[in-house]
Amino acid sequence: MDVEQIKKRIEIIDKINDDVKKAKEMLKSALDNDSAYQQAAEENKVAASKKKQMRDEVYNLPEHRKVVEQIKDSNEEIGALKEILAEELIEYRQASKTESIQDKDGQTRYFKLSCKLVNKQGEES
Repeated sequence: MDVEQIKKRIEIIDKINDDVKKAKEMLKSALDNDSAYQQAAEENKVAASKKKQMRDEVYNLPEHRKVVEQIKDSNEEIGALKEILAEELIEYRQASKTESIQDKDGQTRYFKLSCKLVNKQGEES
């Protein structure tokens, strides 16, 4: 792959992203100026607030608090394990020169590689 081709593709993506951003701003402006939409949005905001309040009340009941904490802890553990697994799979792929691995049940699982460009500050481009 030619570096110039990569630079050209980045330029195209940046231009399309700018066009999409401008189009979204135009649509947002149109919605901001539509009174019927604004009224519906306000009603939705009130309903969403009430729903959140009711959900929080249920989650804070003594019989549910422990389950909520367990879910939170489990999700944090899953995230950490996935990061570790990703690093291990990269090492395994490089060492074995393969695109798949069998799990403990004998099922073949295939690698899905993902790569993103980020700006110097760490923001996605």
